[in-house]
Amino acid sequence: MNTWLQRIALLSIALGLSGAGVAAAAETAAETQLSGEEIPIDQGTYRGTPWVSGGVGESAREVLMREYDDYNLKLEFAVAEGNYLADIAVSLTTPDGVPILRAFSPGPWLMAKLPAGRYEVAVNGFEKTFVREVTVPAQGLETMIFNGWTKAGVAEATPGPSY
Repeated sequence: MNTWLQRIALLSIALGLSGAGVAAAAETAAETQLSGEEIPIDQGTYRGTPWVSGGVGESAREVLMREYDDYNLKLEFAVAEGNYLADIAVSLTTPDGVPILRAFSPGPWLMAKLPAGRYEVAVNGFEKTFVREVTVPAQGLETMIFNGWTKAGVAEATPGPSY
């Protein structure tokens, strides 16, 4: 099974999406160049909400901030000790529970372009789920850092070589 099919399958399991939701959350990949270096960027749209994920390496984070400067929500995923994490399922809903965004973030940053307002953000990965509220501005960028994971917890949830 190719990587994209694995990601879509994992997204549907992690977020409990119906078949129609998986189709609506279809992702695309893009490659951007910075000084000759290929920068992997995953992006997509869910119910009209554009999102982008990436940020592996400082140059990749620079590309995201430069090329997606009109996005108004940035989510960052890391362990408490400071190391970035990737492969996180993300869900945003309105206060009354209407789904706005469902995506799988293969990078440590996920950025979205949303209407101004209040949202509930749920992130899931490495056997942990975190839920918080955010108010997204009409202009500017709101950043949320999810760093409740620990190295020990990630290592326990991820069989194989130590983290």
